[in-house]
Amino acid sequence: MILARPGPALCRTAGVLLLCLTVWSHAQAQTDPWEMATQAGVAAFGKGELAAAEGHFGQALELSESFTADDPRKAVGNSNMGVLAYELGAFAEAEKFHGLALEQRLTLYGGMHPAVAESLSLLGLAIREQSRFAEAAMAFSDALAITRALSKPDNPEIAIGHFRLAGALMMLGGLGEAEPHYRESLYLRRATRPGADAEVANSIHMLAWVLREQGKLEEAEALFREAIAMREELFGPDHPGIASGYNNLAKIRQAQGRHDESETLFVQALARAEKTLGPDDPDLAQVLRDYASLLVKIGRKDEAAKLEARARAITGG
Repeated sequence: MILARPGPALCRTAGVLLLCLTVWSHAQAQTDPWEMATQAGVAAFGKGELAAAEGHFGQALELSESFTADDPRKAVGNSNMGVLAYELGAFAEAEKFHGLALEQRLTLYGGMHPAVAESLSLLGLAIREQSRFAEAAMAFSDALAITRALSKPDNPEIAIGHFRLAGALMMLGGLGEAEPHYRESLYLRRATRPGADAEVANSIHMLAWVLREQGKLEEAEALFREAIAMREELFGPDHPGIASGYNNLAKIRQAQGRHDESETLFVQALARAEKTLGPDDPDLAQVLRDYASLLVKIGRKDEAAKLEARARAITGG
């Protein structure tokens, strides 16, 4: 969400990159209706009061209709509404607003500007949530190229850009294309976030997943174990990502033909998933199905059928 004139400070809310509100002066913040409405929207959004935020951002957007075409606040208003729509799960609406903000910023700034990169990245997120992964990958790639050209190498947005692009490529089946972006994201995050860190753990886990899917099992195993240990250090034993880590270790052992070890790990993964996830969580269904696949392979089809039935009850099919 971009809430300011050029030169803002970076922050993060609800997992979405934001640019914090920077007012021209304290006095103006108290008297300018657009600034007041935007500030009120930011405050409400930060408290999770999304209906109130929608009202304030909508008011600011209406006020901006009287601004000149080259006023950057027009793009700010559209970007704010796009982030709000994304948070509400209205991804087509988010796409519309971010598309408008992008057009306005391209007109204002040309292609090489941080605000353009921001709009491209947010547009990519909205498109990704509609399963249009090729378009999302293009938006993420363009945003990353701009950010790399304009930033120092330690800008955390570069690591985020690689991570998002890798995810879109992975969903397109481009595991070999995704791998170097996950590696670069992990390298950059390790460099700027030493020690145990949630984003580092996410990068480790996703790189491990892509490696496992490509049959690079030894490196994948080492990374999954590192991610599990880091998440246990950060969050304790009940983090849902730990269940996913054990599930992936079990699949590695299954691929290696070490079925007894695989089952032990699946039992651990299922126990953790049942404890940390809700009974209707699709990730629980995935663990059930993966465990069932092992049981089928080793001839225990009746047990496998029970697990499959539980998974179908969760997913509806």
